[in-house]
Amino acid sequence: MRAYAIRDASIDQSRDLAWLLYYERDDTFHIEISDNVDEWDAPLILSSFVKRGVRALDPYWSRVWVEQRIVPRDRQNLGMILKENGLKEYDVHRLLILADGRCAQDECFIVPLKTASFPQELCRRLAGTLSCIVLGPDRTLLFFRDGLVESISDTELQELPAWENTAYNAVDSDRERLIKRLSLYRERLADLTMQPGGHGITISDDSHIPVDVLRNGGTPLPVAAADFKAYLQQELIDTAGAAELMGCTRQNIQDLVRRGRMRPVITLRNNFLFLRSEL
Repeated sequence: MRAYAIRDASIDQSRDLAWLLYYERDDTFHIEISDNVDEWDAPLILSSFVKRGVRALDPYWSRVWVEQRIVPRDRQNLGMILKENGLKEYDVHRLLILADGRCAQDECFIVPLKTASFPQELCRRLAGTLSCIVLGPDRTLLFFRDGLVESISDTELQELPAWENTAYNAVDSDRERLIKRLSLYRERLADLTMQPGGHGITISDDSHIPVDVLRNGGTPLPVAAADFKAYLQQELIDTAGAAELMGCTRQNIQDLVRRGRMRPVITLRNNFLFLRSEL
């Protein structure tokens, strides 16, 4: 992940209005708006979210903000522009960096941040992100990085007040459409994914539920994420460990798996992971 402070030269060149996060592996952007910014100070696009009380932009709108600050894909002589800047192909992130995030519409710019210099507010936001595990029809586990664990059902997801917010003030018919998409997801076990960085979950390309809405949206479990981690550390054992425990060779383990006598919980390229208690 790469992080950048979004600042405005017309206000204060040292004041962070928001933070832009870029997840390289997924080529995805995410914007967090500072709690100390009102709609009048917030940059273009971001101000409309602040007005509605939303402090985090999903990947779609974060990319919209970024792409408004770089040369468009349909620009004439685009090939020449890319060549002059040492680019072999159109790269949104690289183009943003080359221009320091500046554009003609405002006086905003971006400043790279190192992990050690992350503002306290940004650190707090990142500490509240999550991961999720789909357990099957109508049940998902949410693991928040601060230790909270929730079980959430489709019904609870549908009742979250952020459905309209994440659909950007969608009308009732749009809400029904989103609920149908969630139902379709459950039928094919697809589409519901965690956003890069754990900032929320995605139901479809234009339907997102942010992490702050998911918190307390489900049923808290009387265990912490650290409990699950401790369980896995004690219970998971790889092929070599299984062979040592059972007094045989790796080849024996592989043969037992092939014949269905042993069932790994995870199959890797050249390895298996088992639950120790099942061996």
